Amino acid sequence: MNEGAFQLARIIRRLKARVSTEELGGETVEQLVRRWSRLRSPELNIEVREYDPHWPAAFDAEKHRLQGALKDLGLVDIQHIGSTSIAPLPSKNIIDLAVAVQSLPCSAQQTEALLGLGYQAYGPSPIDPDFSWFWRIEAEGQGAFVVHVCGAQSPWFSHLIHFRDFMRAFPEERQQYEALKRELAQAPDQSWLEYSIVKRALALRITERANAWAEKAAPQLS
Repeated sequence: MNEGAFQLARIIRRLKARVSTEELGGETVEQLVRRWSRLRSPELNIEVREYDPHWPAAFDAEKHRLQGALKDLGLVDIQHIGSTSIAPLPSKNIIDLAVAVQSLPCSAQQTEALLGLGYQAYGPSPIDPDFSWFWRIEAEGQGAFVVHVCGAQSPWFSHLIHFRDFMRAFPEERQQYEALKRELAQAPDQSWLEYSIVKRALALRITERANAWAEKAAPQLS
């Protein structure tokens, strides 16, 4: 077994003591570790900062650009997701956008349109292997926009929105999530993969409550 494979095996053993398949959205620890270990992403040195009230406006401006480029290419919806969409959570200056299209995989025309806006393709998204993600790095690497091209009918697309709206609606949930993330980040001798996968399990536990809340609230919103 080479050094890389040995390291992944060690991470898998450690993670199995911390999370279960039921907490990872249907993937086993082995599947998620191996999938995420193959992810491509740009190397950026962006520190976590306090919530920036300019993030919603940055999202709106980027959404407008994306709508113009994708309006005739199966675009269904564009949503602001991730920590920058949830005031007042701290976050890195990276705006995540879920771009829902009629069908997957991402087409050559959609990819070409995103490349024309200055994005670069980085293969499968960490959210779901069927999704594609694209990065556009701001000047001097001080921020980024990340597009996750999603299927409009994918459960993951609605899960992301429910999580965001639930966290916005319930400050106590948001505060607990932030505190648990900070505690998790301080765990000694853990790799980026371990931190990210345990954080995913934490987020999915909240998402279960968020989905139940959204289902209960749906008749009142219709």
